[in-house]
Amino acid sequence: MSVRAIGTHLFKYGRTFVRHICKRDIQTTADKINAAQQLPPKPHGVSISKGFGLRTVGVQIGLQARKLLINNVLNRVTNSLASDLRKRAARRILYGDSGPFFALVGVSLASGTGILTREDELEGVCWEIREAISKIKWHYHDIDIDETRFENSPITLNDLSLGKPIAKGANAVVYAAKIKNQDGLPRTQPDKNAERSVSETIVKTEDSDDIEKFPLALKMMFNYDIQSSAMAILNAMYRETVPAREYYSNVRISDWEIDLSKRNRHLPPHPNVVAMFSVFTDYVPELQDCRGLYPAALPQRIHPDGDGRNMSLFLLMKRYDTTLADFLTSHPPSARVSLLLFAQLLEAVAHLTAHGIAHRDLKTDNILIDTAEPEAPILVLADFGCCLADKANGLRLPYTSHEVDKGGNVALMAPEIACPRPGAFCVLDYGKSDLWAAAAITYEVFSGRNPFCVGTLRSVDYEEEQLPEMGAEVPYVLRRLVGNLLQRKPSKRLNPEVAANVCQLILWAPSTWLKPETRKPPSSAEILQWLLSLTTKILCEGRMTNKAGSESIQLDSDRAQLQSDVRKAGRRTYPEYLLISCFLARATISNVKAAISWIQTVNADIDD
Repeated sequence: MSVRAIGTHLFKYGRTFVRHICKRDIQTTADKINAAQQLPPKPHGVSISKGFGLRTVGVQIGLQARKLLINNVLNRVTNSLASDLRKRAARRILYGDSGPFFALVGVSLASGTGILTREDELEGVCWEIREAISKIKWHYHDIDIDETRFENSPITLNDLSLGKPIAKGANAVVYAAKIKNQDGLPRTQPDKNAERSVSETIVKTEDSDDIEKFPLALKMMFNYDIQSSAMAILNAMYRETVPAREYYSNVRISDWEIDLSKRNRHLPPHPNVVAMFSVFTDYVPELQDCRGLYPAALPQRIHPDGDGRNMSLFLLMKRYDTTLADFLTSHPPSARVSLLLFAQLLEAVAHLTAHGIAHRDLKTDNILIDTAEPEAPILVLADFGCCLADKANGLRLPYTSHEVDKGGNVALMAPEIACPRPGAFCVLDYGKSDLWAAAAITYEVFSGRNPFCVGTLRSVDYEEEQLPEMGAEVPYVLRRLVGNLLQRKPSKRLNPEVAANVCQLILWAPSTWLKPETRKPPSSAEILQWLLSLTTKILCEGRMTNKAGSESIQLDSDRAQLQSDVRKAGRRTYPEYLLISCFLARATISNVKAAISWIQTVNADIDD
């Protein structure tokens, strides 16, 4: 008899012999794992397979382990219980039952020694931090607008009172605005099934020079070629509506709007993205200075020489004080204010990238500033008319011909977008293109001169060695960060979230973490402790500043006094708390560690 045959017989009859000696009955319930609930009694007349009991026990153990996990009682599971479960499972495996494999999964979950590690538990606490911060309703828009008034009927031009024009570009004009009937009088409910005629568009205008009476801004897009149909207008200008909170039109196209939302991405609200309250289509009205500012965009019913259509798209948003370009000219920022602006810009880019959207037209004219607190201005991204927000392609756009729209602002177009030639397999990757443009804008923020706009550098052929040095007042780590984000190859640039974390660490992290002589990085527990301390400051101290920012504009003096009291108490300003909350709302230990590791690598280069 061969050795193989002998081995086969020994295995076959040896297992039978062991079973006979031990006299084990796998079906007995006395030997079931006591960590799970008892199985229900066997129904009369129903036959159950031999392995059913243990398989069910395994599944129940998995469910029980998940319940323990959800209730945060992993630390209550003793090692003795886990050891007993393993021994019982090993005995059952010896007798040929596969059910304990499911049990071992449950044991691993319950004991915390297998699937869940210490790092996973700490990341779980970070998840709790993100949830807590996301529930805070910040009044960073400083606008008392009753959005419930427009739940049953869409907002139209008849609901607005407009002031003087505050901005005008090649594609749109912006008017100061406010909502009429703020005294609580009921609105007239229009017939949703009826189309309004051109003559029904009545817009109340005021000649008041007090811009503070108009907390909103109404942006009217110029429409030269699109037919006067809400469906056609929204389809052609959908990019402008990406950050909008509500989509409204004056015709019944709800099914089409749902289809549009499925094809295109929507950007959730963010403190560093323009606050766009509503979007709607309506007939172009005759507004103040319209014939002098934009005669060609007017329809012929208003101006005989106009080339515009009767209907267009209207965007209702918060009115901001100025653009970043004007702010840098009129209020040259200090080094700290520049760092705050750069951190907010990176937070906005990280928010867009996380939701699969690329702005593609970043420049100082498309960045707005709220100067309610000049020592800590709030920065927001606006003008999404060139953005990429397509669910089908994401941030990778096929570039098959020159007719494909690359976006606006060629001067600040990243090398990976400006250089490729169209082809059958060419793809434009916008994953880090906004990050490159943000780094180029940083030169304007810190020194007032962008080498790609007023200098000799071009994104298509520059070399990293040609980048000008930033001033000595800019921290060394920050200078290296800008240099990293301006690398020609996107693979060499940091992730947008990690880049934003570097700025946040420079602003708020313990100084010992950032010193060049610090070689040992902080542990995960130390990072979590720091995140928890920031969360406590937001949840406790931030309430007073949040209240100060939410008062109505009639109480400016009281609000200013409250903000002054906050600063005297050693607390941070309202925009600073807002910036910290943006960081905590997306914080993970792994990304914070990546930022700290990059900073320490940069510091190590100083010694070398």
